Amino acid sequence: MADGDAGDAPPCDSDYISNLPENVLVTIQSLLPLDEAARSTVLSSRWRHLFPYTLLDFRAYAPGRDVVTAVNTILAAHPAARVRSFRTCWLYFPHEDDPSVEAWLRDLAGRGVKELSLSFRERWQKIPASIFACASLKRLHAAGCTFPDATQAPAPLAGLTEIDLFGVNISEESLGALLSRCTTLEHLRMRSIGWCHRINIRSESLKTLCGSGDFEELFIEHAPNLEQVYGNSMYMRSPHLKIAHAPKLEFLGYLGMSFNTIEIGESIFTENDIDIKTLMPSLRILAIELNYTSEGYINWFMQLLKLFPCLETLYIRSDTWSKVRAAAPGSWDVLRSFPCIDNHLDRVLFEVYRGHEWQRKMAKFLHGRGRFLKAMEFHCMGDKGCSEHLGEEWIREQQELLCLDSRASLDARFLFFKGPLVNNHHDVSHHEWYKRKYYHGLYKV
Repeated sequence: MADGDAGDAPPCDSDYISNLPENVLVTIQSLLPLDEAARSTVLSSRWRHLFPYTLLDFRAYAPGRDVVTAVNTILAAHPAARVRSFRTCWLYFPHEDDPSVEAWLRDLAGRGVKELSLSFRERWQKIPASIFACASLKRLHAAGCTFPDATQAPAPLAGLTEIDLFGVNISEESLGALLSRCTTLEHLRMRSIGWCHRINIRSESLKTLCGSGDFEELFIEHAPNLEQVYGNSMYMRSPHLKIAHAPKLEFLGYLGMSFNTIEIGESIFTENDIDIKTLMPSLRILAIELNYTSEGYINWFMQLLKLFPCLETLYIRSDTWSKVRAAAPGSWDVLRSFPCIDNHLDRVLFEVYRGHEWQRKMAKFLHGRGRFLKAMEFHCMGDKGCSEHLGEEWIREQQELLCLDSRASLDARFLFFKGPLVNNHHDVSHHEWYKRKYYHGLYKV
């Protein structure tokens, strides 16, 4: 090494980590497992000074350990530390009547916790009733547990803006109490909910409802600000859907012929009868599960569109079985006049497009009548599954069979994607990262 270079080399014993800014060190500590983050405080006085700041977003991940005891110990050691959000998984209460189980949530409440995420190691353990002391709570996520009785709480989590329940046992009365008393609630997500077979929505503030599970009835009785109602598996449970008052509803799905009854205003769809008396002009986006093997599926689809005269975007999903099944008899040609298609529909998405004859006929009808159509998307999947590469030659063949030159809107684009639309599309479609990624799977033909 030349003499002039010797002074440029850093000392061998330099501590690069200690030279990092405090906010970076806090981030490092907050990403460590619970016990390792605590042990890191012995490294230096600076790390001990920074540790309380990691509790601002407290992540208590300690699989196989007594999380409650560890959390109580840490909170007791730092009584002045603020906690903005608290997340834990593999939570286990060895004795639900232990006072410490109630105490740790009361402690978080006293620190002004705004976000709480509780995931349990053993299913159906009960969340302590002290959760209702968290008056500052804005967002709640609970998974694999039993929810305490909200009917007995004077003001159960009245400040919540977001609730996410996954695999949670909660009674119909308790859910009703939460919804009616959470006067700022905007987003409600329920997946695999037990004990709650009839969901009654009465909320002045609710904007988004995502529901899937074993419920038999979803009754939207009074929701003046509700904008979205959707659930990926609603159509699989043959529920009764009734929408009495939701004047701002813009997105509804997935509706299917398997529904026991669909009531929207005074219009009723049942297995044997369709009676349209009132319309819903607020709806802009509709997602359907189309059972093309059921007799009358074309009439059911077109009558459903009548309900929504201002529809702009239509998602079409059908079963993803690999076995090709023949469509029920029926003709699109007899359907001549549907103003909702002529005047408003500008985007149609086939979520799983296999190039079956019924899909082609439906697409040809829609693009042949959609005078304001801007885009029709085909998310392609072969009959052997998602991994099958269909190839550009297959796409060109489909373009010819679809008779794209006969489209009513000369500005319409026809886009073919590699693979079906992702199941959680409606959950993530508003994220910028998803928007950037969306067109990466587009066929270049």
